[in-house]
Amino acid sequence: MPDLTSSVIADRYQIVRQIASGGMATVYLAKDLRLDRPVALKIIHAHLAGDQDFREKFIQEAKISARLSHSNLVNVYDQGQDGNHVFLAMEYVPGMTLREGLRSMGALSADQALELYEQLLAGLAAAHQAGILHRDLKPENVLLADDGRVKLADFGLARDEAGAELTRTGHLVGTPAYMAPEQ
Repeated sequence: MPDLTSSVIADRYQIVRQIASGGMATVYLAKDLRLDRPVALKIIHAHLAGDQDFREKFIQEAKISARLSHSNLVNVYDQGQDGNHVFLAMEYVPGMTLREGLRSMGALSADQALELYEQLLAGLAAAHQAGILHRDLKPENVLLADDGRVKLADFGLARDEAGAELTRTGHLVGTPAYMAPEQ
């Protein structure tokens, strides 16, 4: 993906720097020029932006995430397209992923693990009460904010229990290393 630093997306989001990159998208720290606040801007990779089915799934992620409001879930603010840039604007959470935290700090103490799980489970409970299953719970999707909050991110594989087929024979959804052994 080309360097988008300093680019303005949708006449609103000025990209500051790249935060993360995965197989489907790159996440940037950006400044919302209208509301004068930092946001995390998730932009799907160009080769996927041309795929109508993938774009629809990405838009579905935005709609599912936007239905959720909880202190332990990353808030979604906006979704759109600017030329070939299909994006999702989300709450920026200064800090690190749980994966980065474990690498830099080592194993959690029992008290630290309990605090993390309480917050994580509160976010998951809020999603489940709204009828939404995350389906990709892993350390890279758990954010440890600088202020001590724990936030669950990335509802890209989430499904609405009421309106979606949740499983299909012979079809795996999620990150294999974090799936139940029977799958």
